[in-house]
Parts: sequence; structure tokens; C-alpha cells
Amino acid sequence: MAIEKMLFLKIVGSIEDMHDALKKLVLSERLHFDLENSKAFDNNFIMHEYETYLAGTSVCTVHDRGASEALCTSMEQSLEQLSSGLGITLAADRKSIMDPSYSINDALTDLEGIKDMMGGPISEINAKRADIERYGSLKEKMSNIKYKDIDFRSIANLNYFDYEIGALSSINKARIRSNYENISAVVLNIGAIKDSVEDLYIIIFPRKYRDETQKLMKSLNWVRLEIPGELIGTVSEIIRQLETRIQGLQKEISELSGLLESKKEETAGLLNKIHTAVMLERKVIELEGQVICGESTFLLNAWIREKDLEKVRELLKNESRKVIIEDKKVSEMESQVTPPTLFRNNRFFRPFETIIRLYGLPSYYEIDPTPFVSIAFCLMFGIMFGDIGQGLVYFIAGFLLLKKMPVAGQLLTRLGGSSILFGFVYGSFFGLEHTELPWLPSLIGKPLDPKNIPMILIAGVLFGVAALTISFIFGIINSLRRRNIESGIFGKNGAAGYVFFMGLVLSAASVTGVVGLPVAVPLTAMLLSFLAMLFKEPLSNLVTGKKPLIHGSVGSFLTESIFEGVETILGTLSNAISFIRVGAFALNHAGLFLAFLVMSEMTSNIFLKMIILVLGNVLILTLEGLVVFIQGLRLEYYEMFSKYFQGEGVAFKPAKIGN
Repeated sequence: MAIEKMLFLKIVGSIEDMHDALKKLVLSERLHFDLENSKAFDNNFIMHEYETYLAGTSVCTVHDRGASEALCTSMEQSLEQLSSGLGITLAADRKSIMDPSYSINDALTDLEGIKDMMGGPISEINAKRADIERYGSLKEKMSNIKYKDIDFRSIANLNYFDYEIGALSSINKARIRSNYENISAVVLNIGAIKDSVEDLYIIIFPRKYRDETQKLMKSLNWVRLEIPGELIGTVSEIIRQLETRIQGLQKEISELSGLLESKKEETAGLLNKIHTAVMLERKVIELEGQVICGESTFLLNAWIREKDLEKVRELLKNESRKVIIEDKKVSEMESQVTPPTLFRNNRFFRPFETIIRLYGLPSYYEIDPTPFVSIAFCLMFGIMFGDIGQGLVYFIAGFLLLKKMPVAGQLLTRLGGSSILFGFVYGSFFGLEHTELPWLPSLIGKPLDPKNIPMILIAGVLFGVAALTISFIFGIINSLRRRNIESGIFGKNGAAGYVFFMGLVLSAASVTGVVGLPVAVPLTAMLLSFLAMLFKEPLSNLVTGKKPLIHGSVGSFLTESIFEGVETILGTLSNAISFIRVGAFALNHAGLFLAFLVMSEMTSNIFLKMIILVLGNVLILTLEGLVVFIQGLRLEYYEMFSKYFQGEGVAFKPAKIGN
């Protein structure tokens, strides 16, 4: 339940081994390649010092990236043709190419073997499918001709005239109408293309004006409808001929597919293996562009999980030439770097990482807020939406969604479980309480009981104080980890801000008699902490020994401090009040169903009563459930995250096939 510890690696090896080394690293899916921090290690690692140390000639054979890219493109085209002909959807299969000796040339040999064995029938299938698509498109357009008795055989037999069929857009239709007197042709509208702004036309013109007519029609973006010469007769006859041809081609494809079916499963596995090998080669080519190369060595920078270091060393130790791996812990880096962030949480907390990612990603130096967010969100949802039956609906819905939408399903099961738990606290089952169901267990009784209303509202505020206390602690720790004394100690989200917040809470508690503390004590603490926040810059500079104590003019410093002070006061008041909504929504949840219960009691028809209660529960489960979820997000994002979470982290993305 933390952020994974990272190491920064520099890997240096013979340039002859670069391609194979990168293949192994990509297949391992353990390295996050890094360019931003490539100079962070320079004082510890000078490439030219290793040129003679590493075995190899002074000038090595460099992998030809251009030739590899061309080969990959050619293989991808062949794979597309073969998979299309076999009706196979290509998918990456990393396990099939884990053997590092399987190269792109081996994949090419396998591909050529498949083409020799199945290429002929597959090419025929693809050609016939293309013909079906072409004939189908022509049939659709011919079906749009409204005059089905037009006989193209008769028109084609004219001695001095030619004709064309084609489409014109609405704009060009208007242009051709306005120029009829300048056109040496007969232009007739014969139909409209469905779901299009184009209409179909037939143009009949003297053969001696062919060039002139075609130039004119080209200027109008005339789209000619090509009808094969062997298709003759009326429109209806041509449509029937097209249908016959399509059926014949489909039958031929079925026969050819039957011949290939016996080898389809075996071939599919091999095609996926070849496809994966090509994807791997593409990824390696991409990474080669990020590698720093010397005369005979290569150097690459990467981040790796601390626990994976020995596995990577083991992976590269068998290279034909020596490979050197240097690692540094983040704490040992001489310059400020940005390590990638990778969550490490158990199964219960993991789905709540999505809620955090919607806001941002914590930096490597920050505390992972996932456990805190998970517990706080579940508690808030349960308090605001406590009901055994409705929680059970969410739980079952989440369970059913686990396969298709795993994250949503896991969130629903956890929130549903929290709702069930607080349903036992309130004694509520689909909105019905102890009054309607005397056997229903209840810890405190129904929320709308007059004696429970103040307790629930106060519980919401106390929950808020506890949640904000943890948020302030996280913020202080995160600031101190970044060595930001100004924010961590004297800032509004630091120690001074927390003292001011607790001073406000204790002042209110003292005035109302909840605690036996003189009100002067928390007010004094508030005043001192407020002054500390106003003068945070000079105070932090004084503590750290920086000079001058105030950067810029004193006037601008005071103006900025006063505005920040006012913002702090308003923000603290908002923080203290916001969590009342947790208790208020618990009351609202009970009150909303009470309205439906009252409506059901206004009728004596049992079926109508049931319909009203069911509709009430449906409305509560959908609309109010969504509102409560959004309110929980609001409290997390605006009240808690603002105290400690900057969301400036970089996700750990290990290089792998397809990424």
C-alpha cells in the first residue's frame, strides 16, 4: 500500500548487441525508458570510458533501422491479406515469442511458408471479396435509379451518341441547370442516392463532343458510375445479374474457405506469432531512436522497480559481449529527477486508484493516498446511502459487472458493502425501517428520529475533522519530503494551516460548551498560526538561512499575504462546514423514501402501493445514488486532495509490445 520504489539505470553495451538487448528488455516488460533525465547520471557514467573496455572493434556493424522498417511494413501487408482471407483477427501473443532466438527473419521465413501453402487460395478469396464489395456498391446505386425500365443495351447501340451515368452534388446540380444552353448533351435526373446529397444522372452526348463534355463534367466533380460491359439490359436486369454474380462469388469463397478450414487453427496461431514478432520489431526500432550511440557502444536510460533489478541483470548477462548496468537510488541522484509513479496496493484498495487518476497521479515523492481515499470514500458513501437492500442491489450489480467492467464492478461491490453495513446501523431495508419491519436489526434507529438528527449531523462534522486532519498530515509530510519548509510548516495546508483549522473547530466547541476549554486558548492559537501564514516567506527563509528574507518589494509581499490570509479564512470556514453534507445526505436519503412511503399509504390498492415503493427505490438507486457518489468525489477532490495532492506524477509505463 505505497508507491513502488524505483531505481534509475544506465545500461551500456556493445552496439552489435543493442538490437537483441532491446528485444529482451521489451519482452521483460520491466523498464520505463527515460529521456528527460538522461543527463542526471553524466558525472557517474561517461560513455567514452567504456569504448575500449567493452569487447568489440572500434567501428561496429549498426542495425539498419530503415531496412527493418521496410521489412515490417511489407510483412504487415502480407499478414493483413492472409488474416483477412482466413477471417482471422490478429492478436499479440507475447508468450509465443519469448524465445529470444526467434528473430524477425525467422518470422519472415514462417510467413513465406504460409504464403506458399495458402497464399493462392487466400488471394483468390480476397479478390472475390473485393469483387463482391464492388458489385454490391454498384447494385445499391443501381437500385436508386427510379426508372427501372431504362434499357442500356439500346442506348449503347446508338451510332452517333455515347452516354454516361454518374452522380452530382446539390451544388453542382444547380450549376448544371443554369448552364443547360451551353451544354452539348442531354442531362436527365434518374434518381437520388439514399443517405446522400448526390443525385444520379444520365448524360447522352454526341460522340464528336466527347472530350468537351467530359471536361465540363469533370469541372462539376462528376462521379461516373462504372458498369462492366458484360452487364447489359434494363436496370432491373442488371440488378438481377449483379445479385447472381454476388451469390456465385459467395459460393466460390465458401468452397475455398472449406479447403483452408482444416489448417485455419494451426495457421492462426502461427500468424499471431509472426504478428507479435513484427510488433516487437517495431517497438525495438522505436527505442533504438532513443538510445545514445558511440562508436562501438550504446547507452540507454531507464527506470525500473527496485525488486526487478536482479532479474534484468540475469536477463542481459548472456549477451555475446559485455553489458554494464549501473543503478542509482532516487535518494542518491545528484540532480532533481522525476521518477515514474507505480501504485502498489492490495486487491481491496486497487479499484480506487481510478478515482485518484481522474484527478491526477501522485508524484514519486508523495504519499500514496489510495488506502485513505478508499476508506474515506466507502465511509462517506455508507453514511450518506445506508440501506441493506439498496446496498445489496449495488453489490450484486458490481458482482455481475466484474468480467465486462472490472473496475466499475469492484467499486460497486465495495460501495454496496459499505451501504449494507450502515443499513444495519440505521435499520433500513429498501427504505423500510423498524416501524414497518419490526424484526429488522438497528444500531441507532432511523435517521429522521428527532434524537438522531443532531447526532448524525455532528457525526458528519467529526468525520470531516478526522478526514481533514489526515489530509493535513499527508500535506505536511509531502511538503517536507520535497524540502519545502514554507509550505509544510508555515503554509495554509501545512502545520500553521492545521493549527488555524483546529483552533476554529475548538473555538466553536468551546463556545457551544462541548469542550471545557477557555475560548481564548484556541483563538490565540488561531492568531499565531494566522500570523505565521502571513509571514511564511520570511519565516521559512529565516529557518533555512536564505537571504533576502523577502523577495521583491515589501508592499507587494504584504498585499499578496493579506489576500492569501483572507483566502485562508474563507477556505477554513468552507472546510469546516462542507462535511455537514455527509450527515445531511443521510437524512435526505431517509426523507426521500419517506415521501414515497407516504404516497403509497394514500392508496388502499396493494399493487399500486408496491409500484410506488418500487419506483421510489429505482429513483433512489439511480438518481440519488449518482448524486451521493458525486458528493463523495467533491469532498475528496476539493476538501481533501487540495491539502496534500498536487497530481504531477508521471505514470510508470514499461516498454512492451503494443505500447
